[in-house]
Amino acid sequence: MISDKKTIQEHLSKAEILRRLFEIWNPQIRTESVPLREAYGRILAEDQRAQFDLPVVRASSMDGIAVRSADFRDGIPDTSSWKIGREFVRADTGDDFDDAYDSVIRIEDVRIGRDGSLTLCLPEETVFEPGMNVRPAGSMLKKGVLLARAGRTVTAADLAALESGGITSVPVIRKPRVGFIPTGDELISAGNIPQRGQNIDCNSILAEFMIREMGGEPVCYPIIRDKREKLKEIVERALAECDIILINGGSSKGEADFNAEIILGRGTAVSHWVKAAPGRPMGVAVADGKPLINLSGPTAAAFYGLEWCVRPVIARALGSALCPRRSVSAVMTEDLSAPGVIEFLCMINVSRREDGVLLATPAHNRMNGNPPLAADAMLITELGKTLYRKGETAEILLLRPLGELE
Repeated sequence: MISDKKTIQEHLSKAEILRRLFEIWNPQIRTESVPLREAYGRILAEDQRAQFDLPVVRASSMDGIAVRSADFRDGIPDTSSWKIGREFVRADTGDDFDDAYDSVIRIEDVRIGRDGSLTLCLPEETVFEPGMNVRPAGSMLKKGVLLARAGRTVTAADLAALESGGITSVPVIRKPRVGFIPTGDELISAGNIPQRGQNIDCNSILAEFMIREMGGEPVCYPIIRDKREKLKEIVERALAECDIILINGGSSKGEADFNAEIILGRGTAVSHWVKAAPGRPMGVAVADGKPLINLSGPTAAAFYGLEWCVRPVIARALGSALCPRRSVSAVMTEDLSAPGVIEFLCMINVSRREDGVLLATPAHNRMNGNPPLAADAMLITELGKTLYRKGETAEILLLRPLGELE
């Protein structure tokens, strides 16, 4: 079993485990330069500023014709003999035009004949000034203006702003590589039909896409059987290849539960067991300066551990603030018992009453097995609370957009 139990703190709260982990693990934030199109959804590492003015010189602010304001010094002139390319030129929105012209008349106020002649439809009191309806150089974008701020996630609008300012590649925070190692003699790969004593490994796909959602780069390893030396070997490989290592299964006190022993004995042990379920026997350590986390095997337990522990760990590795899930108030449609001594994950289905009030219906009975994950929201029960009564208002965390639920 685990060699130095004195170094292991057991049965801590989720907050205390994260606090202890973050005290001894300070990740180095690294950056990389990527082409602009690959920067979408990434965290910008440095402020980005425009490389030039736009427009480079003055340009028309509307569709129309460019004229010389001096020709209107004494009022609206007779334009019956004017010709396009001589006294005026076309100048549509954003167009550059010959420097001989300095003002623009909107296209709705002119008629251009087939022979190129011009008729103006302007009020007599129209006053012309140089630069009328003309955007000066840099009016859309000034060289050096801030286009996107460091620490922000790059959006589609950011990409357009950056490209308009002459940016073709940007420095972004490098995604942490998060290794996920599924373990267990009972596991088989998806696509096979399980026989007696076998389970499909669905945690790998769960972890892969949750890690992506969190901003990490998932590295999913093949299923590893419950053999101590093989488990040690894959952990060492993952430590060499990844920034954060997750091992799934073998976390409790079963005969073949070697993972807790391996993880908590490999580096600096942070904790074993947590005051939260499902997934209570989760272990956390730091090895080679990297978080080494043992998630419990059941899918609901893996989901909960990824949610409350791995999500803030990846945020810290990115140097970004944790973006919490949206919390809403909902009325319980039935009684829900809670352990009280630990926090518990309860999956919730959401509906809306005719008066607009959100309703929360437990998607499972805690005593009848693991909660289904394909629910609308989750409720994390409070320490010390043993019952949520029908009609009581509770805070739930959405797993889907609220509009989709409506």
